[in-house]
Amino acid sequence: MTEQHFILRDGHVRDRAMLAINTMPLKPTLMEVVIRPCEKTRTLGQNARYWATLSEHLRQINATVNQIASDSGHTPLEIKRGLAGQLAPEEIAILFATRPEVAHEVLKMVCNIPTSTRLGTKKSIEFEERVTAAMDGILALARGLT
Repeated sequence: MTEQHFILRDGHVRDRAMLAINTMPLKPTLMEVVIRPCEKTRTLGQNARYWATLSEHLRQINATVNQIASDSGHTPLEIKRGLAGQLAPEEIAILFATRPEVAHEVLKMVCNIPTSTRLGTKKSIEFEERVTAAMDGILALARGLT
């Protein structure tokens, strides 16, 4: 049997859910029914803003590192290594991230969320604020070297 998901908006949907429950076989596989309040997942706009913000933060960090490297005669890698000595391990992983997806995976661990795709709109805003704070901290440290 394939998984079914119902959002009980009205009596018609509730009746379809009840029919599905009443007709499902109980053997050979046990089935699970979960009823909980429905929470809206983040909007497409929130998702687009999150990825744009994350990408922009990474761009700013790398631009700052490259500028410092250019001004000092060091390589960007040397600058990142110098910054790494002042950062927590998870911040180091973000500093060396080459793609937003890599930084995102680290940030999910930092914020203790297994997946961001099912975050509700409010939780998504909280997650984005924590991401911005973490990225701003790394950027501020890098800018402090100039």
